[in-house]
Amino acid sequence: MRRRQVLTGSGVVLGAALGATPIAATRQDDTGDAEEPDPVEFAGDGVTVTEEFEIEGGPTVIEGIHEGASTFDVRAVPDENDREYRLLSHVGPFDGSTGAFLEEGVYALYVDADGQWELTLRQPRVSETEAEEPPVSITGSGTDWIGPILFDGDATVGAVYEAESAFRVDVVPQDAENNDFVWNGRELMFNAIGAFGGVTAVHTDGVGYVTVDAADEWTIEIE
Repeated sequence: MRRRQVLTGSGVVLGAALGATPIAATRQDDTGDAEEPDPVEFAGDGVTVTEEFEIEGGPTVIEGIHEGASTFDVRAVPDENDREYRLLSHVGPFDGSTGAFLEEGVYALYVDADGQWELTLRQPRVSETEAEEPPVSITGSGTDWIGPILFDGDATVGAVYEAESAFRVDVVPQDAENNDFVWNGRELMFNAIGAFGGVTAVHTDGVGYVTVDAADEWTIEIE
């Protein structure tokens, strides 16, 4: 998957059988304190509804691979209300990561695809001392997930994109309780089609992550 630097993977191998029971246990660090929940993994071919799994609530990263040539759309649907979260929407082959803030609950993934796919969901849990402090400058390509970043409620995000395709940038807070600007699990920064350059304010205060949905190269500046 397209990686740069800030957020490192957990080394989990994809490829769990379709319909396998997801993992719900949490890992322990050397001090005995609970860390982030273990990843939840699924793999399949074509349109599928996965088995249900638990989310503790908070930022949720989805890492995906799609080998099809058409739609690859992934939604997280809770079992107790009508709200759903579109986690990933792409056309064609895909190898990347994105995410959203999910409320605590039991979910299933609704996968719309035309080829083989693999998905891993992780729930990162970090303290403010573990997050990167601005200024942060990152250049990448395609859909990706950046962080953790320590926002102060008065930060700015600048973005440059030179391709002619869709380009979207969001911030996913680790704590969305007091952020009135979060909708569908994200605080929207930019949503454009075609070449773009701009700067906007971030209302997130505390640890957060930046998601980029794009098809080509981009640059993000956080100050």
